[in-house]
Amino acid sequence: MFRRIAARTISLFRNRNFILVLALVVGLSVGEPVARPMEPAVLPLLALIMTLSATSVTSREFASLRAVPRPLLISLLLNYVVMGGLTLLMAWWLIDDSELWTGFVVLAASPPAVAVMPFSHMLGGDTFFSLIGMTGTYLAALAIMPVTMTLFFGVGIFDPVTVLIILGELILIPIVVSRILLVTRLSQRIEKWRGTIVNWCFFVVLFTIIGVNQSAFFGEINVLLRVGAVAVVITFVLGYAIELVARAMRVKRETTISMILMGTLKNYGLASGILLTLFSERAAIPTSIFAVFSILHVVWLGFQFRKPG
Repeated sequence: MFRRIAARTISLFRNRNFILVLALVVGLSVGEPVARPMEPAVLPLLALIMTLSATSVTSREFASLRAVPRPLLISLLLNYVVMGGLTLLMAWWLIDDSELWTGFVVLAASPPAVAVMPFSHMLGGDTFFSLIGMTGTYLAALAIMPVTMTLFFGVGIFDPVTVLIILGELILIPIVVSRILLVTRLSQRIEKWRGTIVNWCFFVVLFTIIGVNQSAFFGEINVLLRVGAVAVVITFVLGYAIELVARAMRVKRETTISMILMGTLKNYGLASGILLTLFSERAAIPTSIFAVFSILHVVWLGFQFRKPG
């Protein structure tokens, strides 16, 4: 009996959906006092997540340049044009607070979440599609973010070097390290634990993002409802629409998963950092609320596509 209970407990604490929901619950419960000291660990953990996830992409796939344009163009269309445009349209319709509007503008201009790549692996998606799409969208962010912020705010207040640093730390270095792990075959030794390591790294990252902005969820109910309504449309509704279109076009299941993630996830950490540095804590409320609904959406996708993890 004891062994059975222990086995079930271990299985539970290796379950992706349980870990994501636990991060949400703990972040909202414990909040800023515990989450704030964890902030310095977020970037290194994201880099580790990217490194382990990138080991699922072989060097042969990297060498296939003919396969690059399609995922690149689709990712740019989904993340910036479709998701970014719909986010601004919904915010323009529902939000009449200038600080919150600022948050939505920065969010819409941000590149996709670093989590797109590991989530693609965890859900059984096309990791090559996600990796190429992320690299392209981050490069595009060097132009899209400053141009968008200048267009809406009137001045060039965003430093492109910030995105260059993020690109190097979260994309370039993990790719190089993942190649080393594959060549040395160290990736085979950690394969058994890769999913568990990635899941618990995500726990720390998500707990920190939500915990730091805990007050956004227990303050103004009207703001929570309005921003939450936008978040539901951008995650669940848009994700379902992308799936329907992909089915109609007979897109492979793996690619469909990656397309949904690319079209429903933004880099909330990067957006929050810019908003907190250049604007105000209130301006960062939309990114915090979106992060929660994104977790719920990913959990839902985990049940929908049913890939063990």
